[in-house]
Amino acid sequence: MASTSTIPTRQFGKTNDKVGSIGFGAMGLAAFYGAPADQSTVDELLNECLKRGVTMIDTADIYSPLSSGKLGYNEQQIGQYLAKHPEQRKNMFLATKFVNTFTPEGLKQRGDREYAHSACADSLKRLGVDQIDLYYAHRPAPDTDVTETVGAMKELKDQGKIKYIGVSEYNLDQLERSNKVAHIDAIQIEISPWTPEVLTNGILAWCEKNGTAVVAYSPLGRGFLTGQYKSVDDFEEGDFRRNNPRFTGENFEKNLELVRDIKSIADKKGATPGQIALAWVLSKSPLIVPIPGTKKSKYLKENIDAANVKLSTEDIKEIDGVINSFKVSGSRYPEAMAKVLAF
Repeated sequence: MASTSTIPTRQFGKTNDKVGSIGFGAMGLAAFYGAPADQSTVDELLNECLKRGVTMIDTADIYSPLSSGKLGYNEQQIGQYLAKHPEQRKNMFLATKFVNTFTPEGLKQRGDREYAHSACADSLKRLGVDQIDLYYAHRPAPDTDVTETVGAMKELKDQGKIKYIGVSEYNLDQLERSNKVAHIDAIQIEISPWTPEVLTNGILAWCEKNGTAVVAYSPLGRGFLTGQYKSVDDFEEGDFRRNNPRFTGENFEKNLELVRDIKSIADKKGATPGQIALAWVLSKSPLIVPIPGTKKSKYLKENIDAANVKLSTEDIKEIDGVINSFKVSGSRYPEAMAKVLAF
């Protein structure tokens, strides 16, 4: 399915902007999946994205090596790319996030007004831009009501520092209350064949009613659904998947059954399991933009080509059948993180 054509675009929620139907999640370039990529790799991947019409580049201030205790590593990588290629800024729909921050006690969430303003100023500086296209509250901060957080983001929008307001992992009640303060232009939430809940738990329906774009993170199940990984030892030291419940103990082996079933469908279509997973996510609503990430050019091209994989009604029915009859083993995140998740 090798191709060099640009991918189709999608309307971004009810905004006037269009983005490539597949975006790029940049987290793995800097954090959580082993050692950060070097700058030449970052530049190569971003060039390939923009050449093929992958316009949405999604980062966050927390995408930084945990050991550094400093925010903004991945934002600086993207900022360095833009400093070298300023003409590419107009081709990039740039999204970043705030709320997670390093403290001496560990990771903490701050959603207060003062922090929203200072975090945004820091992100603008690291990225080297004068406006962020989409600024998200990365999680609902336990100590601050979501209406204060979104109210602060509305101020940032009114000041021209951000174009659109996004949230991540907000539940229906939080979405509803936030949307009364300012229109929520996008929600980022996990959607994949092993995390299909958003399609049926009311969040997608709420977004369709309110014209809110749905940015699907981990659409490849953190790489698991590509079939590239055979055991937890395939992950390098420092990779957070080594401690993720779905990748540990006998859960790993059980969850491989889903990958095998998707692979048999992929083989019939002349595609890869990852491409089938992405095409399936895309088929669920025109509001959805999946943002797979990778450090390897080969997998980036494979992901981008998924935008041109056509699934028939029968194909989708078959994939739905596989997903609905499969019970995923293990929760999405370790228990300590559960209180700031939508489901």
